[in-house]
Amino acid sequence: MNRFNVALSFLTLVASVPAHAAGQIDGTWKADTATAKLSTKPDVFVVKDGVYDCTSCTPPYKIAADGQPHPVAGRDYWDAAAVTVLDASTLEWKRFRKGVLVGTTKVAASNDGRMLTYTSVSADNASGKTTTSTSMSKRVGTAPVGGHAASGSWVAVNDGAQIAEENLTATITTSGKAVTLTLGTGEHYTAELGGPKVAFMGDKANAMVALTKAGGGFVETDYVGGKAVGTYTYMPVNATTMTLKAVNLKAGTTDEFTLRKQ
Repeated sequence: MNRFNVALSFLTLVASVPAHAAGQIDGTWKADTATAKLSTKPDVFVVKDGVYDCTSCTPPYKIAADGQPHPVAGRDYWDAAAVTVLDASTLEWKRFRKGVLVGTTKVAASNDGRMLTYTSVSADNASGKTTTSTSMSKRVGTAPVGGHAASGSWVAVNDGAQIAEENLTATITTSGKAVTLTLGTGEHYTAELGGPKVAFMGDKANAMVALTKAGGGFVETDYVGGKAVGTYTYMPVNATTMTLKAVNLKAGTTDEFTLRKQ
């Protein structure tokens, strides 16, 4: 599913409705990318001698960088990938599900080799609308000897992020303990605080969602294939602001954002 996404990580909004909080939570919310505190866990990959090797991926995988789709196990939203070397500084990474292209990302190293720009295009969402987002990472450590210019260890930064509006917004409505969430890309659910898992309608991996209360805020846990894959903790600050902490349980990363009511 599409999530509030600054560095291709996934985020989502959810809430519960105690009487004191309902007015703060109902409405349309947008992630403020300038406030992002992104995971410092690096993405590590190398393209060398015609092979793409991602050692930080969960799980790691290695495929030929020949522009052809190759099976990749252990992914929730795609099952094959193709990596193409476009030029000395640019790679193209495509994802497929059941033979259908679901997303394309161009990865370009800066002239000095210190920055990486990701430009991602996808219509793999409930609305079917094509979205384009750009994010950046900085190099940590030295570049691998003999590798493509985009190879190495990279940590996401806020600089230069231009995220599609649809990937930043969600609308929440509440009634008693029931919460209805609709993402800008059309995925939606209605769930109850403390209730059973419910389907995230339109999600391409058939995700399920469960909601619980945590102090003055709320936690959403997402499940794919019966396994928890992410948690999202929301803490209202005032009538127009919430904080969001998103934990990717598979990758072991944490991102934090400020959400602003529109």
